[in-house]
Amino acid sequence: MAETKLLGKSDEEEIWLTIRSVLTFARVVVLFGTIVVSELFEEYYFLDLTIAIWSLIIGIPLFFVISVLILWGNKSFIPVHPKEQITTILRPILERT
Repeated sequence: MAETKLLGKSDEEEIWLTIRSVLTFARVVVLFGTIVVSELFEEYYFLDLTIAIWSLIIGIPLFFVISVLILWGNKSFIPVHPKEQITTILRPILERT
């Protein structure tokens, strides 16, 4: 396992950031590709369904799978510092006074 540098990012985090950028680009391509294919291929059929329907059947789940992979990778490879973990104050009115 790679050691964490004092001011920099670990090797795992650097690799994940590269993979995440590729996944993000792929997610955008899937979204626009689904829209373009569903608009252009409405009159062509495959297994009694139009290609437009097939693009939705494949494109929407693929978009969600890529999104889940990005979320899972962020949670697994980007460390959260203890100060950043606490996002809410339990009793905000008591803390202000």
